[in-house]
Amino acid sequence: MSESRRQLSRFTAIFAAGTLFSRAFGLVRDIVVLGMLPSAAREAFLLAFKFPNMLRDMFGEGATNAVFVPLFSASREKDSEADYKRLVSATLSAMLLLFLFLTVAGVLLMPLLPLALEAMGRFTGAVLAPDVRLLQWIFPYFFFIGLAAFATAPLFAAKRYAIPAWSPVLLNIALIASCLLLRDRFDNPAYALAAGVWLGGAAQFLLLFASMKKHSGVVLPNFQLRHPGVRRASLLLLPVVLGQSAGEVNKLVDSLFAYNLGEVSTLYAANRIVQLPLSVFGIGVAVAILPALSRAAARQEPDRLRETLIDGLRRAAFLILPAMAGMIVLAGPILRLLFERGAWSQENTDHAAAALVYYGAGLLSFAWVKVAAQGFFAVHDTKTPVIAASLSMLLNIALNLALVGPMGYRGLALATTLAFTANFLGLFVFFGRRHGKLWDAPMLLALGKMALASVIMAALVHGLNLKLEAAMGIETLLARACAVLAPVALGAACYAATCKLLKVPELNHMLGSLKKAPPQ
Repeated sequence: MSESRRQLSRFTAIFAAGTLFSRAFGLVRDIVVLGMLPSAAREAFLLAFKFPNMLRDMFGEGATNAVFVPLFSASREKDSEADYKRLVSATLSAMLLLFLFLTVAGVLLMPLLPLALEAMGRFTGAVLAPDVRLLQWIFPYFFFIGLAAFATAPLFAAKRYAIPAWSPVLLNIALIASCLLLRDRFDNPAYALAAGVWLGGAAQFLLLFASMKKHSGVVLPNFQLRHPGVRRASLLLLPVVLGQSAGEVNKLVDSLFAYNLGEVSTLYAANRIVQLPLSVFGIGVAVAILPALSRAAARQEPDRLRETLIDGLRRAAFLILPAMAGMIVLAGPILRLLFERGAWSQENTDHAAAALVYYGAGLLSFAWVKVAAQGFFAVHDTKTPVIAASLSMLLNIALNLALVGPMGYRGLALATTLAFTANFLGLFVFFGRRHGKLWDAPMLLALGKMALASVIMAALVHGLNLKLEAAMGIETLLARACAVLAPVALGAACYAATCKLLKVPELNHMLGSLKKAPPQ
């Protein structure tokens, strides 16, 4: 294979390192926001911020991975540089107009949301009515971050992963600064964070467009909306948006249920812990393999396509399984260390820890959905992920309705895990029938070894945590940090040593990727 496993590992490592840097700032942001904002302002901001992020994932990041990276990768492989630039500029024009329309429509229609919730019967729209103005102020963030997400597509096609990975740190810094410096200047401190959202979104937009200009030569739209690439992207985009909307609707429905229960912050905190390994490892692998998958599809090399996707699933499992096991056994201690101060109470920690256990059980499914979908996107099949995601959405809503009564907010987390697991199984079966099975004997053996190493690691981590908490208590920040960081460090060493003993190939691949990385 021209795309060696070591090269894919390097791209994964580059993206993962940048994402880890950004997520570290994201955790600082969450510590500040959850600890310094009163409960009502915190719940209102987190729900309001959900709306532009939902559209960003659907039209920005979702379209980038599913439509534009394969389209641009194929163009770089086959077309002249001038034709490639025209394609990027034309598709930029179309997305700019689309994002502008959606932003204006969202701001104008937001006052209708409480009425819509009342009509649904399951929600109390009147509770949300006072926060409509906040929703309108935060929503335009989508315009900036949507364009910023588009700019990552030509960067990924050029194998430039570093800046897209760490650029979200600008938003995190803006939110931290606005919370610390501006929250006392507003009657509702959530509006201070609205200012931070605007500043951070604009900063990401400027940085990524400057990088896109450097590596693709394009920064301005040409408004050639009749370009064949625009028509091709439009045909691919619609099913992608429908597919992405299934997952995003799930998240929004979960948030609305949680808002009615007064548990938005609970699910947010638990989900933020899940997102760290998912973004660093799961999405990192998915992003790294997509250009290779796209080139294999463009060259009509089905065996390489299948082998690359299997390799991506194995690589994601190698990184995700220990994180999944550690997260489940350390749910409470991690949340206590990060968030339990100021306005965030022990009761908040207990609730979030219960949700995190259910979310953690689905971490591998969350990651594998991201990786498996890339195989379909590479061959320009955006319909199959739509089918799987739509069925998953319906299942999630049905499970929410069934579980929220007996289990409360915990039922929302369990429903998400079950729905994503069903989503992955659907993708797994569909791809296998059309392009060849996504498993073989070496893969199953490797997964078994990884799972065994993760279980051994989790037992060691859990036992050491209990001993440290019993010896040092949990009252001071130092004691809490020791009770989490020492078991995590020992667990990582245990997992690596066990994988070495069991001869798991992915260990050597990842270690080799750290020796030398291509310039970014």
